[in-house]
Amino acid sequence: MPGEKLKIGSTLRRIIINAGWLFVLRILRILWALFVSIWLARYLGPLQFGNFNYAIAFVALFGPLARLGLNGIVVRDIVREPERTDEILGTTFLLKLVGGIACFGVVVGAVSLLRPGDTLTKVLVGIIAFGIIFQAFDSIDIWFQSQVQSKYVVYAKSAALILANLAKILLILAEASLVAFAWVSALEIVAGAIGMAVVYRVRGYYIQAWRANVSRVKSLLGQSWPMILAGVLAVVYLRIDQIMLGEMVGQREVGVYSTAVRISEVWYFVATAVTISVFPALVRSKSLGREIYEVRLQQLYDFLVWIALVVAVVLTFTSGPLVKLLYGEEYSGGGLILAIHIWAGLFVFVREALGKWLINEGFMKFFLLGNGLGAAVNVLLNWFLIPAYGGVGAAVATVVSYAVAGYLACFIVPQTRGAGKMMSRALVVPFRTIARIGSSK
Repeated sequence: MPGEKLKIGSTLRRIIINAGWLFVLRILRILWALFVSIWLARYLGPLQFGNFNYAIAFVALFGPLARLGLNGIVVRDIVREPERTDEILGTTFLLKLVGGIACFGVVVGAVSLLRPGDTLTKVLVGIIAFGIIFQAFDSIDIWFQSQVQSKYVVYAKSAALILANLAKILLILAEASLVAFAWVSALEIVAGAIGMAVVYRVRGYYIQAWRANVSRVKSLLGQSWPMILAGVLAVVYLRIDQIMLGEMVGQREVGVYSTAVRISEVWYFVATAVTISVFPALVRSKSLGREIYEVRLQQLYDFLVWIALVVAVVLTFTSGPLVKLLYGEEYSGGGLILAIHIWAGLFVFVREALGKWLINEGFMKFFLLGNGLGAAVNVLLNWFLIPAYGGVGAAVATVVSYAVAGYLACFIVPQTRGAGKMMSRALVVPFRTIARIGSSK
């Protein structure tokens, strides 16, 4: 019994330390990137900034084709089969590389069909999409996640981000063209890939030891295909707002909307950092008994909701002055958009925990249902709201679609209703806390 307590305590310390590294270094990365993004938005102005963000959103629509929905599955498999790590990583790298090359071709073809006469957009999209090929090196990131050692990946990606943003500052000072900034975005991914490879080697591991296995290819793709489709649908409800704004209103509105979205989404890394750090321990805790497993899940949901609520309340009341202060009067319309969009984070945070639970339980097909409903609701609401309300309508559509995909969809399927109830308890955690305090007096 003492040994078991010691083991659990040691695991908890590793989780806290890992989450701490993720939090501290990523917050520094994000603040640095936000600072440069604000400077870039002021330099480019709403129209060109809108062009830039439209291209990024367009490429993101096809990103799941490169990622192949493998990350969570591979982390789980490495935890379960540590002796087959090189085979798992080698197969994952090969699949991601092929997926990245295919994705690049699809993106270039799609933008050529949609915008045949828009040379600038086609060039921006093509350059940014080039970086997707190098996301195959995220296989290294998956390995460190499985070992609860994500700080090493954060080192590599932080270095790449710092260099990329220094390059953006130099380009701003040199009054460079928009195309130059697109190249920096692509090369940031390349630099991050190189950094991860170096860190992996320094830690004593060898990429040369990786080997692909045909049966593992079939196994991974057999499990991940729902995640691939779900990823496509997820990006639709995550990024279609900017694409539809660009097509229905104009790139200037995309620029204003993007400033609000950038501030709103800057907090999402917290949920990702926490769930990435907890996931390996969550996989192991299932063997300790259902009760312990579910208690830890509820604690995770509650913790994530508390963070999201605090951020949402603060930014709801400060959004207008904040946007004007950071981006200037040209972007003042982003204040109301931010006040609405920030509440989507509540459902993004609980969805992060739900996603890990679904993978651990083997309910990957649920992602298709949730993301499909979210995508349908988002497209439908954007279609009706954007012409009348522009970016504000897109923000409303985002909040509703996130709630549908990340929470309400759980009550449709019997296997996930328990998770839906856990999230319901988490969403009222302030009232539960007040009631607990009141009952203790």
